[in-house]
Amino acid sequence: MGTLEKINGHTYYCPGATNVGVVRYKNGMVLLIDAGIDSAAGRAVAQALEAEHLKAKYVLLTHAHPDHFGAVKFLKEQYTGLERYASAGEAIYLTNNLLESRALFGASPLRELEGRFHKGPVLALEGTVPEGEVEFGDKRYRIIPLPGHTYDQIGVLTGDGVLFAGDSLFSEEIMAKYGFPFLLDVEQQLQTLERLSAQEVSAVVLSHASQVYSSIQTLCAQNKARIDEYLMKIQKWCDQPLTREEVTEQIIVSAALDPDIAQYQMTFATAGAFLSYLAKAKALEKSVISGKCYYYRT
Repeated sequence: MGTLEKINGHTYYCPGATNVGVVRYKNGMVLLIDAGIDSAAGRAVAQALEAEHLKAKYVLLTHAHPDHFGAVKFLKEQYTGLERYASAGEAIYLTNNLLESRALFGASPLRELEGRFHKGPVLALEGTVPEGEVEFGDKRYRIIPLPGHTYDQIGVLTGDGVLFAGDSLFSEEIMAKYGFPFLLDVEQQLQTLERLSAQEVSAVVLSHASQVYSSIQTLCAQNKARIDEYLMKIQKWCDQPLTREEVTEQIIVSAALDPDIAQYQMTFATAGAFLSYLAKAKALEKSVISGKCYYYRT
């Protein structure tokens, strides 16, 4: 059974594999921030709400990965008046569940990329949210762009000063478990870490963390250090020309990963993000030789 943990004022969260934000209204309704991956996760959220005689009225989705929105279908069945919102960029993926796996593979995807972690249910949305101040009911929220992990991820700052940061920042346990962060845009992620470090908030909730943070400056620095570490490693590896597949192999060995097909493809995508960043910064050159694209330092 899910539980509802108070953070500050009217802001709570349901701890889980994906932490779900909850903001209470005087009329017994709540706004959710993310929802979890499936009906089991949605049921845990619903049970936590029902124990407090609450009902879900709104859900704001930080980004379009199924472990954040897969439970919305179940919650919509439980709360038929539930209104669903996301950023305009993430809405494109949420309303077309084929795009995530196609984008990850670059073509019609392998079956291994069509599991529940890569292909969630199709969602209809009531609307999208812009950057800046938004209102839901009688409460105001601030929508903060936090791209990098995905292109249009957002954070949600409640009126109680609690920031729900989605997957914009990786907790200590996630970095220890996976070693290498999943990113689509390294430059945007570095900008996001700067933006997060400058936020003046009372608490920060990450989607995959066992604690609520009162300060994230140290964690932001640790995340940046991990990115810098792999930027340096990739440049060193590319003292000899390497293909993107070979860079991916080096990452897997360096991080002691044991990926399945889907995890390999995610690492391959992130390797591309790092190579793109370095190539744009002119730290690496690239050439097609004998039918292979090589990256190398000059």
